[in-house]
Amino acid sequence: MKNNQLNLYYNLLNISIKKLLVLLAFSILTVLQVFAQTVEIAETINFGKDGSLLKNSFGVTEEIIDDNLTDIIKISKEYHVYNMSINNKPCAIVKDGSRLVFECLDALEGKAKYYFDNDIRGKDERRGPGNPLTGPVFIEGALPGDVLEVEIHDIRLWKYGYMQFMDKNKFIDNADREYVYLEVEVIGDEMLYDGKKMPVHPMVGGIGVGGFKKMTTGEVWENGGNIDTRIIKKGSKVLFPVFTEGALLAMGDVHAVMGDGEVFGKGVEIGADIDVTVRIRRDLDIQRVLVINPDLIATITSHPDIFKAADWAIMDMGRYLVNEYGFSSIDASALIGFYGNLRIGAIVNPQKTLRMEIEKKYIDLFKE
Repeated sequence: MKNNQLNLYYNLLNISIKKLLVLLAFSILTVLQVFAQTVEIAETINFGKDGSLLKNSFGVTEEIIDDNLTDIIKISKEYHVYNMSINNKPCAIVKDGSRLVFECLDALEGKAKYYFDNDIRGKDERRGPGNPLTGPVFIEGALPGDVLEVEIHDIRLWKYGYMQFMDKNKFIDNADREYVYLEVEVIGDEMLYDGKKMPVHPMVGGIGVGGFKKMTTGEVWENGGNIDTRIIKKGSKVLFPVFTEGALLAMGDVHAVMGDGEVFGKGVEIGADIDVTVRIRRDLDIQRVLVINPDLIATITSHPDIFKAADWAIMDMGRYLVNEYGFSSIDASALIGFYGNLRIGAIVNPQKTLRMEIEKKYIDLFKE
């Protein structure tokens, strides 16, 4: 009798262990599946210590600079969003200080010529949402109240850019409208337009972090978005207030060149690879986007009321000068009044984007 009871207990224990192992395996599999759906396994490419690309991962260069390599995380164009919500699922999780390359589609995801040939524009239901931003990326350690610094090392343009639905007779009175598709080929630091070589000035049009407002990637608020400001370029440090854990950084909508205002609603739209380093900063207190370039500093603001945007840009610059440099309000006002330039970034979005910029050489004069 005793042996039978022992055998029964042994069998029950054996069955329980097997069930536990099956349940554990199922749980691990479920977690891995969820992780695989939301987090991209990064592809590592190699750069030299001076930041130059070593491997031909993007068809840019094969030149080997030296043997000292740094790992880079590639964020694929396959992962992109059309809104800047704090509820977006991250496609990658990276550490503070990581270097990333965002592979970015053009504003119309390679469909611009198809849309032009079939007269698909505006709110045509056949047209996609547009302005895809690659990401978002979760930066470990970033918390609400922090500032995320995105340093742009390079913007490597793809081969062809375009401006679609350009009016052939726009500046001719009483002429019928006739639209053309303008395509340029990028060769090094130049582009071919109508057989002529023109300089390119690559810029990032869409960049930002997750925010509370219900906004598409065609809009822009304090968390960034469709900023379309030409000073966001190679060498820029773009700083954003963080509103949610991980920040949720996304970027795209690159232009080979674009004038201030984006007056026709477009620059030379083009795909590109954006090479950046992300850093969490807790030594700054900003409410909206700040750009620090080698030669200037700019506060960037957006609002449907252009005068409100102007007021914010001026106030943000004044606060930055007082808080960062210790200037008095009088000195900050004098510096802005003497040497500050209020410029239009973009007027085509629902929110008009302005910037107040000051060259660093003038800030240095006031520091003496």
